[in-house]
Amino acid sequence: MKKEELIRLITESECKLHELKAISYEGLSENITEFESLFGEFKESGEELLSSSDTLQIGIVGQVKAGKSSFLNSLFFDGEDVLPKASTPMTAGLTILEYSERNTFEVEYFSEKDWDVFVRQDEEYQKRKQEILANNQGAPDNIIRNELENRTSDKVRSAHEMVSTCGNRAKEKIGKQNDVNEFHDIDDLQDVLENYVGKNGEYTSVVKSLYIKMNDERLKGLRIVDTPGVNDPVVSRENRTRTFLNSCHGVFLLSASTDFLGSADVSFLNARIGGSGIGSVVILASKFDSVLQDIGAEREMKEEGRGDLVDTIEMQTKKFKKRLREISNTIDENLRTRLKLDTTAGIGYSISRKPSKKWDDVEQRVVEQMKRFYPEYFTTEAELKETFEGLANMTEIREKYLGHLFMDNKERIIAEKVNAFFSNNRKEISDNITRILGEYNNRREQLESTTLEEIKRQRNLQEKLFGELESTFIQIFERFEGNIQREIKELSNRILFNEIRNIPTESTSDAITYKGMLWGHNTNEISFEQVSTYQLGNLIRASVEEYGNSWNAEWKKLFDKTRKEMAEKLNEAISKFETELMSSAFNDAYYRGLIDKALDVLRDYKELPIGDIITEYKRQGDDIACQQYEPSGTSELKEVEVLPYLRKQLESHKSRLIKQFRILADQIKNDVKKEINKSLQDSISVINKMKLSFSDNLKKEGDIYLKKMEEDMEEKTEVLNKLEVIVSKVKELSILYK
Repeated sequence: MKKEELIRLITESECKLHELKAISYEGLSENITEFESLFGEFKESGEELLSSSDTLQIGIVGQVKAGKSSFLNSLFFDGEDVLPKASTPMTAGLTILEYSERNTFEVEYFSEKDWDVFVRQDEEYQKRKQEILANNQGAPDNIIRNELENRTSDKVRSAHEMVSTCGNRAKEKIGKQNDVNEFHDIDDLQDVLENYVGKNGEYTSVVKSLYIKMNDERLKGLRIVDTPGVNDPVVSRENRTRTFLNSCHGVFLLSASTDFLGSADVSFLNARIGGSGIGSVVILASKFDSVLQDIGAEREMKEEGRGDLVDTIEMQTKKFKKRLREISNTIDENLRTRLKLDTTAGIGYSISRKPSKKWDDVEQRVVEQMKRFYPEYFTTEAELKETFEGLANMTEIREKYLGHLFMDNKERIIAEKVNAFFSNNRKEISDNITRILGEYNNRREQLESTTLEEIKRQRNLQEKLFGELESTFIQIFERFEGNIQREIKELSNRILFNEIRNIPTESTSDAITYKGMLWGHNTNEISFEQVSTYQLGNLIRASVEEYGNSWNAEWKKLFDKTRKEMAEKLNEAISKFETELMSSAFNDAYYRGLIDKALDVLRDYKELPIGDIITEYKRQGDDIACQQYEPSGTSELKEVEVLPYLRKQLESHKSRLIKQFRILADQIKNDVKKEINKSLQDSISVINKMKLSFSDNLKKEGDIYLKKMEEDMEEKTEVLNKLEVIVSKVKELSILYK
């Protein structure tokens, strides 16, 4: 789509919307509002795409504390902490970096409307806090904090953080125009930004987004968007992030190495990146040094050998690739082929570029830990800097991804993005218009064929219908409640944890000391079998993953089956009522829609909240797999006795591993069972509430519906004319998006 076409489409759409808004008809404004939300996002993102059709936009996404700011500081600021690191949702701002001949930064503040939302959410926080304090008098602070966390949402806690830290000077900026300032160099920018987006910055709480324009040749034809966390609780800022993602051509998704591609990252990958037409996604296992330190600490705790850094990097990289393969089937097929995987450690680049006297406390600690666990790679300052620069991987990221993958294919990527964006969004908008058109066509046809007498008759029989529906619902629910415990017990017996009976092994060699032929001792390199930790780790992780997936699949079937049975029985009652009424005025689709809406709550039970349990036991499985036995006790054996002895040691070690695996299997079964019982009670409680309000809610909706029908009948001619105009205008809008 060309810019002129978009302008025409937007202008004509806004004209049709204006005409529809001028029509006063109950329910129309809600439909227009829903459409405007879709249209607004389409307009903003479309204008953004076309206005910068010669600029490649790259998004930096990931959870708070995934290392996005460190990554961007390494990519463009030589490792200097120009962009402050976000420690909480409040400090996780939206930053746009692009080229300009003048060095300027522009600050956008939250609007008064945005801030009013935060104030109301903070009031909710304070109310909950007072309730908790009243009910837990004398309780320790940690108990109060835990209760507050359990009883408030991320949005509410984030709003409280912003409101409580907002000083008087910051409040004066709310709703004000953007501030634009010049800066001289990186040091100057660094000092100024700390006040706007730093952890303790005077204006941090009120800053919505930040635009940095720099005279840097590397930014020509490029725009970098550093987004807040993937689950940003600040709705207005999250909406802005979504708009930017819609106009992004490529993405660097940073996922912390210590929890690589966890559920939040996978969800974001599918929900946000998958449908946005983004050309390529580079997944970076960030903070790579952290996981290497963890491995080193585990080996030390288990009194194992230190291990070679290069081998450890290779082993861990294989695990990242395996994790990506594990989730690939859950990712949209078109997106799946556009994923690249690599590693990075932003702090490593910073360490490699600074003199040691400028390392901060965190950098000092990282250096000490890496020296401790992998000393042979840090013997001299030159080796240290080379190793940390290698872990940062910035040269390859710049050349392989930013340069070759993105910039070298700039024109093709931009063209594909524009086509995909407009194709996907026009279809979504067209589907929304088709739904609205169908609704008003049905209303018009129904009104034309209805009489007041038929509506009154339907009102009289409606109470009977809702009584039958309530009775049917209660019967099904009581049967569900009675059977559910039995069905869960059957599932517990049927869903098995895959046993590992054979521990995989591989050939290795080591210097083994044994008795000499006549006297003394000999030490020679001997080949023997050892546990294949990599294969065993894969087997255990697969068992844990499959167990979790099996439970989720059966849980979903259980609630899908319940919902289907309820829907079938309730719709049968509607069909029976329709036969008794024998009226063309009866809109069975309306009542069936009410049923569908009432049962929507059961759609929420698609997945058990056991993701963290599965992640934790996969980690424990890795711990089990990484254990090795150290050949010992051979010094008093003859040479011919060594291999049989080592085989016996291996068998003993394999038996210990199997025993540990079975303990792990029992533990995960118990933990999953506890979570299932909790989820089951939650679901029964929700459905119980449905049972109590089911008939009343239907009656309320039905009365509103029939009252509107009666009102329309009293002014039938005028209402039909309105509906005719509405249908005509919606049809005109529909044509624009075909």
